Formats: sequence, C-alpha cells, structure tokens
Amino acid sequence: MSHDINNIEGRHRLGSNLQSHRSLNDDNSTTQTSNWLKEQEVIPSFSTWNSYPEDQILHHNPPPSYDRQIHAPLVFKTFSPQGGESSRSNPNCSNYPSSSSSYTNIHNLSEDQVIRVVEVLGKILDDVKVDIQGTVINSTDIDDLIPPTFLEEFNKLLNDSPLPHQDIPKPAVIKTVSQLRHYLCDDASISQTTEIYRCVFNFYCQMTAFLTVAQMFFEIVTKELLCDNADDVFAKRRMEGFMNIFQDDDNAFIHQATNNTGNYNVLGGFIWYYQLIHPRGDYCHDLSLRLRSLSIRFATSTSIESILSMFYTKYFLNVFAKEHQKDHGQFYTPREVMKFMWDRALFGKGIGTEVDKLLGFYPQNCHGLDQTHDGSSSCGHLPDVPSVLDPCMGIGSFLCEFINRLIVAAQQTPSVWNNPRALVHLIQSIAKKIWGIEIDGFAFHLSKLNIALHIIPLYKRLLWFPSSIPFKLPPLQLFCNDTLNLYLPKAVNSWEYKCLSLLRSPQKLKFDYIVTNPPYMIRKTGFISEPDSELFDERILGKGGMQAYAYFFWFCVERCKEEDGEMCLISASQWMGLEFADKLRAWIWQQCHLIEFFQFEPFKVWRKIQTDSLIFRLRRRKVPINPNCSNPVPDSHSSNPVCFLRYMNRKATLQETLKAYSEFNPKNPDNSDMHYKLTDPHPKTILPLKTSSFSFTFLMPTSAVSEWLHSRTSNLPSLCDHSSLKSTWQEQNPLVWHRGPNTTPVYALVVRTAWAHSKFGSAVCQKWLRPVFYWNGKNGGKEAEFWQKMGDELRLEKKENSPAEAYVPFLGTKQKTMRDKSGYSLIMVDREGVDKVREEFGEESEFWKFLKEARKYLQTSMNSREIVFCGTSKCGVDIKTKIIHPINYGYFTKNQPRQRFFVDEDSVCVTNQCIYFTVKTTTRLSPYFFLGMLNSTTIQHFLAHHCKYDQQGRMRLFRESMAKIPYAPPTDLTTIEWFVECVRKMVRIRRMLFEGLTFCDDADKVGSTIIENLRRGTWGLTGREWEKERSEESDGNRVVLTEEKEGNWVTVKKRRGHGDGVEYSMYPESTGRDEVMVCEIALPRATTTITTQRIFRNTCMTKTQSMRNFFETLLYASACLQYAIDQYTYSLYGIEATAQESLEAELKLEVPEGITETRPRWNGVSGNHTGRLGNVVVRGYLPTWSDQLFREVNQTLNEGQLTLAERKRAT
Repeated sequence: MSHDINNIEGRHRLGSNLQSHRSLNDDNSTTQTSNWLKEQEVIPSFSTWNSYPEDQILHHNPPPSYDRQIHAPLVFKTFSPQGGESSRSNPNCSNYPSSSSSYTNIHNLSEDQVIRVVEVLGKILDDVKVDIQGTVINSTDIDDLIPPTFLEEFNKLLNDSPLPHQDIPKPAVIKTVSQLRHYLCDDASISQTTEIYRCVFNFYCQMTAFLTVAQMFFEIVTKELLCDNADDVFAKRRMEGFMNIFQDDDNAFIHQATNNTGNYNVLGGFIWYYQLIHPRGDYCHDLSLRLRSLSIRFATSTSIESILSMFYTKYFLNVFAKEHQKDHGQFYTPREVMKFMWDRALFGKGIGTEVDKLLGFYPQNCHGLDQTHDGSSSCGHLPDVPSVLDPCMGIGSFLCEFINRLIVAAQQTPSVWNNPRALVHLIQSIAKKIWGIEIDGFAFHLSKLNIALHIIPLYKRLLWFPSSIPFKLPPLQLFCNDTLNLYLPKAVNSWEYKCLSLLRSPQKLKFDYIVTNPPYMIRKTGFISEPDSELFDERILGKGGMQAYAYFFWFCVERCKEEDGEMCLISASQWMGLEFADKLRAWIWQQCHLIEFFQFEPFKVWRKIQTDSLIFRLRRRKVPINPNCSNPVPDSHSSNPVCFLRYMNRKATLQETLKAYSEFNPKNPDNSDMHYKLTDPHPKTILPLKTSSFSFTFLMPTSAVSEWLHSRTSNLPSLCDHSSLKSTWQEQNPLVWHRGPNTTPVYALVVRTAWAHSKFGSAVCQKWLRPVFYWNGKNGGKEAEFWQKMGDELRLEKKENSPAEAYVPFLGTKQKTMRDKSGYSLIMVDREGVDKVREEFGEESEFWKFLKEARKYLQTSMNSREIVFCGTSKCGVDIKTKIIHPINYGYFTKNQPRQRFFVDEDSVCVTNQCIYFTVKTTTRLSPYFFLGMLNSTTIQHFLAHHCKYDQQGRMRLFRESMAKIPYAPPTDLTTIEWFVECVRKMVRIRRMLFEGLTFCDDADKVGSTIIENLRRGTWGLTGREWEKERSEESDGNRVVLTEEKEGNWVTVKKRRGHGDGVEYSMYPESTGRDEVMVCEIALPRATTTITTQRIFRNTCMTKTQSMRNFFETLLYASACLQYAIDQYTYSLYGIEATAQESLEAELKLEVPEGITETRPRWNGVSGNHTGRLGNVVVRGYLPTWSDQLFREVNQTLNEGQLTLAERKRAT
C-alpha cells in the first residue's frame, strides 16, 4: 500500500501554511502560481539555500588533480522563494519556540566531540544493561513479554562461548526463562557451570543494551534532522511519517516476533527490551538531555558514521572479541579515506561532470510518476542512479557517502531539486540501485538506520511541495549474509531468494561502482567461513591460508561491469608481492585494467594497525588478456599508464597525505616527498614471469640506482631453488632454500632443555630431543596456562628477541647456554614415532603423559590423535652445515641496519620461524662464500626490494622472493679464497666477542651495547659502564706495555695510553702522543713470537672496564672485515664507487671515514677488476689493501686470544 507523505501532517494545512508563509515574507507578494518553484529557484549555492558549505558544491569541470571536498548535505532550512529565510524549519512548528538559542547546530563534530557523544551513549548503555539484568531476574510478571528468540539467542551465545578449561563439559541449553533465572539467582550453589551462565547472560545484556541505545540514538537524530524541536509531538509524528515510506522489514520501529524472511528480523531476540521501554521514553529523554548538555544538535548526518562506528567498535566489537576470542577482521574506514576513494572512482568513470555521473539523466516516456494528477503528461528528465555494491558494508558508511553525493548533486540540479516526481524517483532509485551485504547482524541493523538517516534530506525536501505524491519504497537491497557463501533462504519464491540468486550469478547482475574495505584476516585462523566453491575458484584462491580480502577482490571483479564499471578498494599491500597471492595477481592482471595505487605507511589510516594500507582502482576488461598470445593487440580502452604513488613524509597527517595524493600531477611532480612510478599498460608491459610469481612489485617506485642495478643484473641466474621443487632446479642457481617444519603446536613440541631433563629424564631427552634454534615470541594465552599446568612457568614467561646475528648467533651471556648452543630442544616425535614412544617408555611415563596432555589442551580438534606430534623431516637436524635466517625480519632500522644470516655447523634444528640455505653439491664453493655474500650490502638491497611487503619495509624471506635475487658467480679462484678467509675471520672475531661477554659485570647490559655496535659497524664504547674507566685514565693509572724481541729476551716498553678522541688501531704505531717513558723491565722471552700489546689497569677497575680495549679492537676489526666483504661483493655485481655510495645512502648505512680513508672503494679500475677477457666476464676483486687488512686482523685475533686466556686463568 502506498503512503501519502502529507497525510500524517495534513496536506491541506501544510499547503495553506506554506502559502501563508510566503506572503508573510513578501508584503508585495501576489497570488502565486502552482509553478512557483520552477520559476523562482536557481542552482542552490551557499548564499541561496544556506544548506551546505561552499566546498560542498560539485564542480562541473574539476581538473584531474583537484581535491573535491564533498561533505554531507545539511538538512535545509525553510526557504521562501520570494526571498529570505524562515525563522523555523517547519511552518507547522510555529506554536513551539525555537531551541536554537540553547545549543548549536553542529555540521561537523570534532574528534573530541565524537568521543564525548560516544561516552554519553556508553553511560546510557551501562544504565540500560543494569535495568535489563534486573528486569529478567526480578520481574517474573513479564515472562510473556520476553520473546522465544531471547532463549534462542542466549543458547547460541552459550554454545559459542569458550570454556575456561578444556576439561569442563559444555553447559546444558536453557529451556525456560525461569530455569535461567534460577542459575542467575542461586548463590548457594556456585559452580563453574553457573559462572558460565552468568558470563553469557552478562554479554547478552551488553548486546541488548547496545541495540537499545542505538535505536534511541537513531530516534533522537531522526527527529532533530526533521524538526527543530526533537521533543515535541509533531516531531514524533513526522518521524513516523518518514519511517512509513519504508517496507516493514526496513522500518526500525517495526519488529516482527518471528523471522519469516531469514534476512531482516535477525535481532528479534535483542530488540524486545527497546520495544518494552520505548512507550515510556525515560531513557530516550535522558539521552536527549545528556546530548543537549554537550551543546550538540544534529543538523546534518556528517558525523553519524563516526559516532556509530566508534560506538559499535568500543561497546560491541571489542567486547565480542574479548568474550568469544573471535574477530571478523573489521576495521572501520575513516571518513576522509571514504571520500577520497569515491573521488577517485567518480573521477575515473567515463566523461562528463560528477553530477552527470551521479544522476545520469535520461528522457522518460510519459507514464507512471511522470504524470500530473489530472492525467496530462509533462515529460522531463528523471535521475538514473548508477548501481553500487558494497559486499562488506559494515554500518553502511561507503553507501551513505554515495547517498550524500547524490543529494548534493540533486541540490545543484533544479530539474531534480524542484521536481517532486524526480525526487521520489531518486529516493526509489536509492532503494533499488544500492546493494550491500554484511555478515554481522548488529552492524547490518546499524547500516539500515544509517542509510535511513541519509535519505532524510530528500524526504524533507518533498515536504516543501504543496501537492503530495503517494509512494512507498521497495525493499532496500541490503542483506545480512555471508559474502563468501551467499546462503539462500528456504522460501524459494521470496524477494530475498531472487535477489541473492542474482548476486550469486555475476553474469546476471553487475554494478557501476564497487567501493569497499574488505576484512583483513587470514581465513584459516580467523572467524571466516569456508567459501562456497560455486562462487570462488579454488584453483586461483586456494583452499586455506588465503587472506580474506582476496576472496572479496574476486567477488568484486566478477560483479563489476566490463570497461564501464569502477572498483576502488582499500586493503593491506602484502598481496602485491607475497607468494600466497601469485595466482590471484595473474588472474587480476588478465581480467582487469590496473589504474592507480596509493600506498599508506603503517598506523596512517588506522592508528592501531601495524600494517601499511593500499588504495587501488581497477576496471574490469571486456576481453581478458590471453597470456599465450604472441602478438597482442593494443587496448583501446586504457592507454593511460598505471600510476603508483607513495608519499614519504612520515610526519604528514592522514588528511595531508590524502591532499598530496589528490593534488599530485605526474606532468609536474614538484613534491619531493612523493615517490611515484608510471608503468605502461598491457601490451607494452608484460607481467614479469620470473619464478612464476607474477609479482606486482615492478609497479612500485624505485630509486635511480635501483633501476640501474636491476637492469644490470636482469640476465644473471637466480640465487636459489626450492628444496621441494627439485624438478625445477636450475644448474646455475647455487643454493637450495628450505624452511623449518611447522611444529604445531610449537608451544608444546619446543621445550626448555633444562626443564625437559628434570621432567622426562636423560634417557628420553637423549633419544627424542635435539637442540633447536628458537626464541619465544609469545606470552600469555591458553599456551601459558598449559605450561603452568605442566609446571614450567618460565616457558612463556616473556617474549624474547631473536638470537639471530650476522655470521654467529648470539645465544646469551651464560657459559652453559653457549656450550649447549640453545636453551631449547625440539621433540622429534613424528607420526611414525608414536608407537615407538609407547613401546620404549609406556603410556604411564611422564613423556607420554605430557604429549597426551598437549594434544588435549592445544590440539582440541584433533581427536583422532592420541598424542601430539609433527613432521620433523625439514628441521635440518641431518644437515651438517646450513646458513640460517629468521623468515620474518621486520625492517632495517638504525639499531638493526643489516640482515643476519649465520652459519650452523652443529646440526641444530630449526622450526618454521627460520629459513635456511644449503649449498648444492654441484656448486664448488664454500658455504662461507655464500655466508659473506648473503650478509653484504648488495644482497641487502635485493632483500629490501624483493622481500619487503609493506611501506614500513618489513620483510618475509619466502622462497619466491629470495629466488628473485640475482647471483653473480665469481671467476677468479685467488679472490674466492681471500673472500672466504675474510668471512672465516669474521666468524672467529664474533665468537670471541660473545665469549668475552662472559667475563664482564652485568653481562646482559654489556651484551646489548656490544650487539648494537656490532650491527652498526661502530666500535667506540660509551656509556655509564665505561665512564669510570675514562675518568680514571691518566699517565699514572693506565699504560700500554709493548713487548719487543731483543735476541733471546723480550723487553717490555711502557707507553702512554691513548686519550679520548684517538681512534683505536689494530696495529698502532708510535705517535707524538705515545712516547717511550720507561725501558726498565726485561722478562724471559715468551713462547709466542707474535708482537702483542696488552693493557694493564689499576685494581679499582671493574671487569667490564678492563675488557674495553678487547671489545673495541675486535669491533673495529669486524667493521673493517664487513667493509671488505661489501667491496668484494660490489665487484662481483659491477657496482662502482659512486653507485656504492648511492646504494648505502638508500639503505641508510654509514661507513666510517676511518675505514675508507686508508681502504679506497673499488671503482672498476685496478689490476684485478671486473671486466672481460675475450668473451669471458671476470668477476671478483682483490683489493690492494687486502694483505694489510689480514695482518691487522690477525694481530687483533692473537691479542684477543691472549686476553681471553688471561681471563680464564683469573677465573
């Protein structure tokens, strides 16, 4: 049944009041014709309507870089076409005083105001929650008012609620309200089951209170948007009139007791309390007063999304995640980002102004709504709203932003704004053309409220016209469903069934615009369902481990109109290069035009999300790319290059970053903070097929030196092959990439070695445990509870940093830990080992009991297993020598500026925390050769380029990424031997450094200082632990004794010590500052023949201070060796001095001048340089200072050995 928009308020009265109101504003007015609106009204502007700021106007011909600031339209004030404005927004409100003097109309709430509004909603929620609890527990006379769905929802929550302990049985379902009341009120028999009932009831009351407050807030805002005074009777009548234009299932104030459609009335078990208290209006009035106390009145819907999303996140999502340990991966998009995304989508679609694109005028035949009441026709133009889809709409913010733009476009188009038939058609088009899907019932309900609020400006405009047009909206195309499955309702002939069937068939339903923010979550670990194989191609998306947003990419591309449709999405950027999305990228490349990409650093879009974000725009191709076509035809639909922008100003706000992106013009790139790259589209650019990864990283901007280096090395072989893909190995690729096994559950199969010996005994540990390179990356959670139950609270006491360091791992400062190589061991029980453990030790042994308990506690779904076990074939225990590195590196920083590959020669196990390389038997080079190369600056550049997955620079060393690193094989045997010896000396020096830490006071603190200097290539030790030594140094308390051979005697000469500011030399020479003072001590010749330098200090020095010279000389030697390793690798790849410096600057590495002054860089010209001998490329360079370096390093190694020997004797 259609609804007359003026029936409730009185059609005749409204018309006469409007006529009277016009006369009051113009003393000379004459009788107005029925066509007065069309004659007098012009394109709305700030001076005319005073209904939106100037920057809300949709510019008809914006330049490409123009930043269009489109705000939500204000609900207009009553306007007299003869001039002037009404003092009230409604002529029928003349009997009520305006309340504008007591509070201010707010167009855009500040962030602080939004927070305060949400706090008010939260306080009301707390009061309502207490009232709900008391109502259910104490009011037995309302049992008949509580719907059956109350118990249905309560039992669903009970079933989904996690148990505090695995051995607690699942509580029985509640069948009656009185039964629940008994558990809630009976304090005499407190049990764990009772506590579960109470926790679930508390959460249910939170959800019901949340929905109740949301309804009340919607009611207040609706009244304020429709009328000046939200408390009067007229406002209530007008609100009811507005809501009656919706179908019953879309009316927020009509809630059926049963759910017949399977879609809309999904919250019947939570809405009953609002229906119960709504007639009283106590809480609603209280909420209105509290909002008014903030001097806030809602004159626009601008801030509604911010309030609803913050309220929903804080009082529902966060509570839900905490109670149920589940997460939908929902992060609500800032409004500035939504506006930017719609700007890009609308700007990119076709030709014409934005108003044309939004309203899409088309001539109508004279029928239906385009007829006058007397039957005569008045053909005109009715708006043709484009179709829009948001497949994960949340609270509907993206759809509401689109509605805002429609309304602003209508306000600027007199043929629509002055035509009631066009306005009705526009409202009905919104209901028909805007589609949305949301899995969460509460967010879905908020989305309907949100969209209803955003339609109010159009409805209120209709109230201005003296004549009425009866109309009823069709059902809103919004569905509470799972996009990954699109479940069909049982009623085959229902409207919802037909709509969802269309959505399931992309050939039948496609959209003009798809603008959305897909959920961010790994499907196999998050609260994400198994996708329907009829909707998604598992050959492209895989069966598990895929990020949830990848499925939404597929869903959007499939349902976008070919060539004319626009997609704009925001997601994390990992999919651009990581291995999990290889096939997806290839499919997107074939199916879509890639238009533009905008990258945001971590925390920029979402303050608490430590991942970078990527806004990107795609357009579906009509004819997909045929990868097998050898002579592709140029694409006439897209000749513009693909644009990738990355704003590098980290101090810029989100708004400043968006503005920089909007204003950027590639033809005039005058912003030095903007890194960009333009890439020709297909077929000029072919998707790189190297290693079959189909990476999109080639689209990203790189530096000039990077471009040069990658072009120079493009023909080189790959660094590695995959251990599991032996059939694809290339002979010229020297290394094999491995990853440690997935020891699920890792927190049970990796144990502290000391605890395992005390728990299981030496026999078990010798048979089934092996040392493992591991660090604890977690504390707390059910795993910590498990270890507390097992009696080892230290296992997950705190998070640990990775012990990986370049060349040699740093396993701690305790001598026992260093002897044992690791404080952890891996339990080597695999599937075949289960029966062996049973036979050898029996089911009553502590070892068996532990494995059984671990399976029960940490593998709750694997009931078919008796004990926990894992595959251990890839742990590397049978490999004598391997080069190891953590698979997740993080990113290069000032304190961690380099990669950390180290060598293992003791068959230590690794888990999937690490990758490791082995050298192919066909490669006749030492593992130490590759250890040096992998730790070089050259390889660091390739790691940062190929393995980086976000703007912050975090890396994952997956095989597909590592295989992109080129390998430059050496050709000169002599230089190879020298380079290998450099690396061996580096290993020796670092082992001595770590051993020296065991002789220091506060070894852990000193160790941190040494590690930091070691990573940064510095050697000057400063800090409180060294200050005492500095202050006490003088000619009287610090001397250098130099042993010099004279025949069969060694004369010890006393020299002054080095002062502050004098750099240490590994082979110091006499200077004016180091003069011989005494030559008086003669000792028998020592057994060693190497000249040594020892430092003796007074007895008041600490152990740490006495080791200072030992550490500084070794740190200096390490820095020099790293420089030598870098220079040799540069020569392998042909990187000369100027390019070296550019590369190091790009990586923010600093090479101290004290090293480069006496050791010049390789510049491509020397006696042994990279070049050609005939047709053979010569790679590898022996520096002119190579012999001098080795003499100095050997000197330092010998001195260090003597110092360590002395310390050992002293202890």
